[in-house]
Amino acid sequence: MVTVAIPILATALVVPTMPVPEHDDCEVVTNCVFDAPRHDARIFSIRMEINTTPSNGVEVVFGRDVDNDGILSRTEEALIVGYDCGEWKVVDCTTGDETTCAGPSGRTVFDWKLRLGSDGAPRSLAATVNGLPTFSQFVPSPASALFDRKWNAAKVVRRGPDDPHPNILCSVDNDPLFLYVR
Repeated sequence: MVTVAIPILATALVVPTMPVPEHDDCEVVTNCVFDAPRHDARIFSIRMEINTTPSNGVEVVFGRDVDNDGILSRTEEALIVGYDCGEWKVVDCTTGDETTCAGPSGRTVFDWKLRLGSDGAPRSLAATVNGLPTFSQFVPSPASALFDRKWNAAKVVRRGPDDPHPNILCSVDNDPLFLYVR
């Protein structure tokens, strides 16, 4: 049996370091531009590691920066994935539909992996909090509002004084390819 490994390139949206808040319980925002319409994109993922306390929150907001000013304004937002007041949430900004689930307190890792078909439409969603499944209501057919190839911008919004340095990573990757030859 011969095993062949083929390297696969992935693009990660690295969120810049967020500024330090000047006052307790305030909001800081950073904006990023990314390339979603890649033809080889098959996995859209978000990973957040934060202190989940009732007084803090973090959101990753996706959309299309229509006016190209580098800032994703409220009217350009399409999808919000985040944590606020003890709950993880997903909000479709077009319809206002919101899906929530309770979150544990303390240091928490949230992983979101949305698999896309060759047409760019969502096929399956694996979302976990500290390794345990969450948002099971999306499976097996996630809503089409969870990803759009027209998106070109994201912003991260952090509120509260309890976690000055959340770790947040967003990426658009292609499926790994494994070739087994006998």
